[in-house]
Amino acid sequence: MSIHLLRRSRRFFAFALFIYLSAVAAPSRLIAQAAAAKAIIQGNVLDAGGAAVPGAQVKLAPLPITAVSDDHGAYRMTDVPAGKYTLTVSYVGFAPQTADIDVTPGQTLSLDLNLKVANASQEILVTASRPHGEAESINETRTADNIMQVMPSEVITSLPNANVADAIGRFPSVTLYRIEGEGVYIQVRGTEPRLTNVTVDGITIPAPEPNVRQVRLDIIPSGMVDSIQMNKTLLANMDGNGIGASVNLKTKEASDRPTLDLYGDGGHTNILNGRGSYDFGGTSGKRFGATKRFGLLGDAVFDYNGRGIDNIQPALDPLSTLAMPFYDNNTIREYRYYRTRYGFDGSADYRLTDSTSFYAHGFYSDLKDYGDKWYYEPVSAAIGGTAANPIYPTATTKGSAPKFYTSSKRPNASVGTLILGGRTVHKDSLFTYQISASRSYEQDSAGNPKADFSWIGATQYCNYIPSQQTDLYHPHFANCDNTKTSPLLSAANWQFKDITISKGQNAQLDLTAQTSYAKSYNWWGHFGTVEAGFKFTNAHQSQDSTETVYDGFPSTAPSMTQLLDSFNNTDYFNGTYFGGQYGQVSNFTTAENYTLTNYGGYVDQQKTAADRYPNLFHTVEQIAAGYIMNNMDFGKLHINTGIRFENTRTMTFGYNLTFYGTYSAKTGTYSGGSSSVECPSNAAPAPPAAGNCYTAIGVNNNPSYLDVLPSVEARYALTTNSALRAVVSRGVARPDPYQLVPYVEEDTTASPVAVTIGNPSLRPEHANNYDLLYEDYLQPLGLVQAGFFFKQLQAPQVLTTLPGGLSLSAFPPGYFPASIQTVLAEYPGDAITQYVNGQNAYIYGLELSFQQHFNYLPGVLKGLGLSANYSYTASQEKGLPLRTDRPTTIDQAPNTWKLSPTYDTKRFSARVGLAYDQASLFSYNYVSPTYVAGSDPSGLGTTGPSGDIFTLTHFQVDAQASYRFYKGFSAVISGLNLNNEVFGYYQGNTNFVNQREYYKPTYTGGVRYTLGAH
Repeated sequence: MSIHLLRRSRRFFAFALFIYLSAVAAPSRLIAQAAAAKAIIQGNVLDAGGAAVPGAQVKLAPLPITAVSDDHGAYRMTDVPAGKYTLTVSYVGFAPQTADIDVTPGQTLSLDLNLKVANASQEILVTASRPHGEAESINETRTADNIMQVMPSEVITSLPNANVADAIGRFPSVTLYRIEGEGVYIQVRGTEPRLTNVTVDGITIPAPEPNVRQVRLDIIPSGMVDSIQMNKTLLANMDGNGIGASVNLKTKEASDRPTLDLYGDGGHTNILNGRGSYDFGGTSGKRFGATKRFGLLGDAVFDYNGRGIDNIQPALDPLSTLAMPFYDNNTIREYRYYRTRYGFDGSADYRLTDSTSFYAHGFYSDLKDYGDKWYYEPVSAAIGGTAANPIYPTATTKGSAPKFYTSSKRPNASVGTLILGGRTVHKDSLFTYQISASRSYEQDSAGNPKADFSWIGATQYCNYIPSQQTDLYHPHFANCDNTKTSPLLSAANWQFKDITISKGQNAQLDLTAQTSYAKSYNWWGHFGTVEAGFKFTNAHQSQDSTETVYDGFPSTAPSMTQLLDSFNNTDYFNGTYFGGQYGQVSNFTTAENYTLTNYGGYVDQQKTAADRYPNLFHTVEQIAAGYIMNNMDFGKLHINTGIRFENTRTMTFGYNLTFYGTYSAKTGTYSGGSSSVECPSNAAPAPPAAGNCYTAIGVNNNPSYLDVLPSVEARYALTTNSALRAVVSRGVARPDPYQLVPYVEEDTTASPVAVTIGNPSLRPEHANNYDLLYEDYLQPLGLVQAGFFFKQLQAPQVLTTLPGGLSLSAFPPGYFPASIQTVLAEYPGDAITQYVNGQNAYIYGLELSFQQHFNYLPGVLKGLGLSANYSYTASQEKGLPLRTDRPTTIDQAPNTWKLSPTYDTKRFSARVGLAYDQASLFSYNYVSPTYVAGSDPSGLGTTGPSGDIFTLTHFQVDAQASYRFYKGFSAVISGLNLNNEVFGYYQGNTNFVNQREYYKPTYTGGVRYTLGAH
């Protein structure tokens, strides 16, 4: 450890010790008072319609006692001396309500508080769904101990958010990683998805995918959750793995009023000659009995989305220039998806007594992300020259032949959680206990099955001529992709070449037990609460997947005409490629069945083993955590201090795979492979064998470590409706367990050979987080927030790819991390990809938010409202191998903004969602010629064709409107991606296209029924 890091660790340890002492010392100096002299005030906060109101602030004057209503609208004040007081409940969007009370010694006073609108113009908050939800959101944000933002279900469903990722993308400082036209992973405050933790009712949900920690959120329909809590700073009673944020998905529970909500709609997307979609679902629940002690609620959703994608992915020549990009090839792709998503959740709770209750929550969601893909690949026929002036074949020379590829994937991913718990409220304390089981699963997790076809038609030159390119972002290969009669579209010109068939599954089961104890106290006239808790999680992940490669087919292999699919698209890419015509194409299932029937003996043992063994592994991660946390009010200052300890133990198992030379029966010798020696006796296939043999040796790795995570969160009330917050905290990001598996994945078909390898030495990443936030709550309903954040990242985990041909002798000792040095020594000359720990990095940013309903405007204008936010972030990554510069961190977008105008009356509600995410760095690719000669042949540096890969700037327009036409019945129409925004990547500079794909708008319409809406 360097002197700098050692000093930093000491400073943070001293800070942690201070937090610990401040959390523990306060209760030790309690002023002894007679228990009989204390009283309790408790009750519920209700809105004008009699519904529970969470997040309401209840104050007892003249004592400095403040309580906040919980998720069920309940509030509780303890240690109240006898006397006369004024009880005030405040809630942004409603007029403050007061009640004079007289408390007697030892009394338990039950008092419900009813909110009322300030005037007739604010009645919309009660009658309109989304403004009512926005009021809940603003008030929960206002009263939270940490910096948190909330999105209730009424707001989530007010725009066509297909899944919870799309909904979370509406928050400030959040960008989305998109797949197939939907958000999948969330990127908060310029951090990668792996740095944000996602929980359901406080329980981390495991990822179905085998090689990442973050869960893909397109599995979960947006209608399944009651609210989304975006915790941008961490409290000690929260898991520490939320450097970017910790997002909690709250499920629905039964309330005192019966719940019945039903909806259904259908839609259309004008792509692939038209694709349909539909969804339906509902929620029903109520409390039973004279005293409503038992509550039961169920929720179910289903949606089908027939998506299509028009896509191109050209490959740059490294000698390209900004004025004249040159592409070696282009894969002209078509995707057809059948996305079926469903889920259900439910809750049951029983109030045994006024002080003891038990609950059970269940949650399950499933996504069948089925899809078919077809790729035509025109390959540049240039046989020499330069990128600017290529030399093309003549009658006596031959260029590269085009290629065709088809893929069919049938993955089925799911996540589920079952939670059982209870709580007991004593006179001045709260005891909670909970156990849970969370499971994720993905079928066909090894990869995408695919079939390749080789060109058997007449010699076909696909000339890429830069001077003939009229559209910089849609490169064309003459003679191959610009007409409906292109020979690439003829099935007779393609012959079946090889096929990869993938099977198997990945599964993870997390078992968790936790408990906490909180006690209220009075310290020298200051009221506070001290809380301590413990949590233990055992997470077991296992993958058993295989990929079988069949190749080397005989010359009699069938042409595509025998393996055809009926698919045909007459409006591909708006006519930009093939004149809009796409097809003939092959059917993967037909090709698979033909192979299994006729070519069962053509298994490539080497490729099959190389694909199989990296997908055979299992991991166990055990986390034991404990914390102590203290809340206290000092007049206008509310402060939360805490410290959390997390001890992590990881156990992994995987395979080291070694290939040996090919055995020749004719000569009786071996050659090639990773080792030109005879196959050992334990090799497979057993020697002598035709084809490469290999050994697969199981290897274990069992790292463990302790994290100390302190935090201080302070809120100072500047006025009744404004405050200043300051936060200092520490978070952790553990390596993905799969990255700790000592697996080796070798692609011997690449030149040079490409090796992807696990890193058993990969360490956790830590961050010191600093936040400052000003907030002002507006009347009648709104808020203004302005904040600054700074994150110091220590030992960031970075995916590094080293080009082939590197020699350790060319670099000073210690230049590469130990893991990279070991790999370079074991695989000399190969291209190496591995996760390593960088030196350090930082991210900082500015966040601005505004939200307001303009009910004070005259006439029809009083229905107007606006929600807007803007974020600026900047970052720097230090110490990347083979680089002299300091690029930004992955997924950090400099500028993002969301703008959402709204309009509401008692019956009509409309909202437009505009979202802008500036381009961000997707993956590191650049290598400095200072370290590797010839790595930047264009000489353009990081902005050239050898530069890093960036995600395109994304601007999307969505809209939705509803009208309540009869009692609780409403008609709803929506439009998704109305501007047909492009998604894709560029390399170094926007002139260099890496990928561009389009989805086209989706239009839907339907009906919703909500009980009690009038």
